[in-house]
Amino acid sequence: MLQAINDRIKGWLGAIIIALIALPFAFWGIQSYIGGGGEQYIAKVNGAEISPREFDYNLSVQRQKLQEQFGGRIPFEDVVLKQRVMDQLINRKLLEDAANNFGYRISDNQLSENIKKIFTRDGKFDREYVNQVLQSKGMTTSQMESQLRSDMQISQIMDALINTSFVTDDEVRRLAELEYQQRKISTLIFSIDHFSAGIEITEEEIKAAYEADSARYMLPEKVSVEYVELKSETLASNIEIDESTIKLMYDEYVAAISQKEQRKAKHILLKTDIDEAAARTQIIDIKKQLAEGASFDDLARQYSQDVGSAKQGGDLGWIEPGQMVNTFEDALYAMKVGEVSDIVESQFGLHLIKLEKIQSEPAQSLQEKRAELEKTYQQEVISNKFYELSERMATTAYENSDSLRSVTESINVQAKTSEYFTRESGAGIANNDKVRAAAFSKLVLEDKSNSDVIEISPEHILVLRLLDRKSASLLPLDSVRSAIENSLKLKKSHENTLASAREAKTKINAGQSSVKDFISKGVRLEKSDMLTRKDTAKIDPMILEAAFNMSAPEDGKIIANDVAMYSGDVALVILEEVHTPDNIDQAQINAIKSQLKQDISASEFNMALNAIKEKADLHINTKVFQ
Repeated sequence: MLQAINDRIKGWLGAIIIALIALPFAFWGIQSYIGGGGEQYIAKVNGAEISPREFDYNLSVQRQKLQEQFGGRIPFEDVVLKQRVMDQLINRKLLEDAANNFGYRISDNQLSENIKKIFTRDGKFDREYVNQVLQSKGMTTSQMESQLRSDMQISQIMDALINTSFVTDDEVRRLAELEYQQRKISTLIFSIDHFSAGIEITEEEIKAAYEADSARYMLPEKVSVEYVELKSETLASNIEIDESTIKLMYDEYVAAISQKEQRKAKHILLKTDIDEAAARTQIIDIKKQLAEGASFDDLARQYSQDVGSAKQGGDLGWIEPGQMVNTFEDALYAMKVGEVSDIVESQFGLHLIKLEKIQSEPAQSLQEKRAELEKTYQQEVISNKFYELSERMATTAYENSDSLRSVTESINVQAKTSEYFTRESGAGIANNDKVRAAAFSKLVLEDKSNSDVIEISPEHILVLRLLDRKSASLLPLDSVRSAIENSLKLKKSHENTLASAREAKTKINAGQSSVKDFISKGVRLEKSDMLTRKDTAKIDPMILEAAFNMSAPEDGKIIANDVAMYSGDVALVILEEVHTPDNIDQAQINAIKSQLKQDISASEFNMALNAIKEKADLHINTKVFQ
């Protein structure tokens, strides 16, 4: 899909833009899938409808891709995924309209060339490949051409929106100077441990925090479920071995081994396409010479018309079943080593064949093979039984959605119950993301129905229903008192630490104090050499970022700024010196220029798309996000 665009837009910029419009259509859309009219629309874009089928299809594909990428779970709420898919569909239709309105057109010749490019294999246009793709997508040729024409129009307008961006040499030079600038700093670290000494929290403060932030101290909603599971491993007992089947499997094994037999052969070929009678007379004479003791190799070199083997004395090398035409192969596999065949006819002409050697894998005896055959037999029986019970389980759970009793009776398995678990975590069977998702689905939680069949693995499935539900509840104050007290202490400690650091910052920036004046038991000084923006291995990245965000100090002066660290400490960054390089390598300047142009292109594309969207007539069915 949108291959032409992808060819032009590389790197992260391409990822941003393609994300705005790209849909999982693989070369083209799903117009044939959407089908008939008269459906209630999901959205209208300038009068063009986005159908429920189109939306659902793309939502399903996107959801499946995310589940595969993130191990079965989607890393954000379903409403966010629905919004993404809706935005993609809308953006595509907006660009299609814009391309038409701005007069972008694709000629038949351009379309033809693009189709040839897409479906060319090994330097040749592959019509069979076209037919395979059309068949797999359920599309006609005209539908494919229409979709590709639309894709190419979108490519044209995107080129116009993106490739017009430019940057001046002066902008690039200034940005390069900033990028490769060096800065010298020192850092005062104000330790939160030191400034937390003596802090006391009152009961009134604890109660006030508890009441003000009660949502933080809620026990999450919990459920327990009843479930029926089916595991293939439980079906392995009491499987009786069918001796007739084992014998049949062994016979198939022997036949397969024989099919792997290789035979080394030579041949003499006389073609019959010009004069069949003369060829037949000559090959009879050759066979007579062989019978009188003549060398097969010499006669092959002298008479054989098989260019590939004649110079090698007719040697064909090792031959496996299926490599030669039937008449040749039948004769070869009926011969004994050292024999020369009678005259063999094929579409290529008349052959004399000599069998040189035979090599094959020896077949094991039934007794040697029995354990393996029995294991395979058991696996096939279990697989068939598991499939049969799975189908029965799914049908019964759906047709009797108000209870699991019919399910247990249909597959003769007892129901089990889980411990209570939340949406985010659980033990036992509820440790599985799919189980928790099903348990908290509308179908199970609100409609009180059996779940759909949940596949834990290819050999393990289950159906569940709600057993009990505990609503979210506020934890008693006594159970969270200690946590609240610690949180308040940490907050006050940080406030004290930050206040001390900012007092020092004010005095240093005003020239009233030097850095050394603040070195004490709770404050230490750390010095650094000249640093670049990339020196994250030498110094904490938060301190480095702060240092390069500060304005350059005036000559002979220093400036300070505070940074709250993840540890709770506060760093006072002292900027002492800024060095701008006199000469910057041209390759570095080119890299900066490319990056800056990409930034501007992405920004301008977003602005243009937003402008198109503001003027568009959009109607969205918000129910889809509920």
